[in-house]
Amino acid sequence: MNNRIASNDIEFIKCEIKARLQKRRIINKYKDSSDEELKEISTYLSKNAITVFPYEFTKKYKISDFHVELDKSNGLFFYVKDGFKIYLRRGYKSGFRASKYMRDVNMEQDPMSPHCYTNEDFLPSEDSILFDIGGAEGIFTVKYLERVKHAYIFECDPRWIEALTYTFKDYKDKVTVVPKYVTNYCDDEHITIDKFIEDNNLTAEKIFIKADVEGDECNIVNGASKILERRKDIKIALCTYHIQDHEALLTGRFKDWKVSTTKGYMLYYYDFDFNDPYVRRGVIRIES
Repeated sequence: MNNRIASNDIEFIKCEIKARLQKRRIINKYKDSSDEELKEISTYLSKNAITVFPYEFTKKYKISDFHVELDKSNGLFFYVKDGFKIYLRRGYKSGFRASKYMRDVNMEQDPMSPHCYTNEDFLPSEDSILFDIGGAEGIFTVKYLERVKHAYIFECDPRWIEALTYTFKDYKDKVTVVPKYVTNYCDDEHITIDKFIEDNNLTAEKIFIKADVEGDECNIVNGASKILERRKDIKIALCTYHIQDHEALLTGRFKDWKVSTTKGYMLYYYDFDFNDPYVRRGVIRIES
């Protein structure tokens, strides 16, 4: 796991200050670019504050549009999406902070977002097995719950595990929360995709893997060598924005597969190594 990614409020603030100081450099670097996506970033920053998603689509997402409620029976905030109660982890001290979080996760999955895992041509196949690795609040599983055969949400933060238990309390037959880190080795707290598939007799199933794990995506791939060898009925959405070279590394790993990237770039300045060239692709989509 990359330990140079901000992990607390003080570190987030330091990263944001550094990014503001670099804003003019980013504008100048890309203002005359022949890449229209890069030029769009320069134009946006010349009129707006620096942000991870430097695009106009973000402006339609208002915190006030994401109303949360407090469940007094358990003390957790929840947000209703398409009739589904999505619970947030314990620790949000105000509805405003909880609403901001829900605004952000919905914005990330806008079709125009560089962070969007899927599109109309790339999504879990019907009756497939979904591996939601780095599940957090589980909104990705909620989106495709009716489409997939079963969803396994891998999440190790006990606060999110508690929230997921409430969110999917009526779907225990279809959603399993797995409190393990997915990586390239196995022990009491860690597991590989290959080992999990073998233990749960999923070898013949259609598989969709979504991984958003703060820079450990390469290790997840390394722990899935057996299932990747079959080259059939597998789709993978891997985040590449956490670490600068991960797009190149992971695209190279899947050079014989069908690989595409999401639209646009992210300015992921919460990585302490955020420097020139600044921009990063958010997600690569892979299929056999």
